[in-house]
Amino acid sequence: MKSFLSAIAVSVTIITSVAHAAEVTAGDLVVEQAWARATTPSAKTGATYLAVRNTGSEPDSILSMETPVAGHAVAHQTRQEGDVSRMSEAGPLSVPPGGALEMRPGGTHIMLMDLKGGLKVGQQFPLTITFEKAGQVEVPVKVGKPGAMGPE
Repeated sequence: MKSFLSAIAVSVTIITSVAHAAEVTAGDLVVEQAWARATTPSAKTGATYLAVRNTGSEPDSILSMETPVAGHAVAHQTRQEGDVSRMSEAGPLSVPPGGALEMRPGGTHIMLMDLKGGLKVGQQFPLTITFEKAGQVEVPVKVGKPGAMGPE
């Protein structure tokens, strides 16, 4: 029984370490669950999703984003207008105090423009986000399957 409980404790520790490995903290902000969908090798655009939690008492906002896998990264928003989905630049993104900014398929996301080769399943790349108050943070983004609806 003792070895069984030890095995469970080790498993919980490993799972917790993996889950926390994807979290990056910058000041009062926690950036987590950063992922992207795989693209074709010739794709020029891709999308990245993540969540930012603000544990502080002041709002913060994203000033810029960049990654070596794309020419530039821009916040986009998908809106449903009748039967048509439309995508446009989202403008400044803020994270309310005690709240979160959730980026998901079909909503707000980071559009990677001018990809330098496609995004491959299992690939990981850095995304540098500059926040107005928390400063700059480098977030690891893991690439999932094409059509994925969440981090794998």
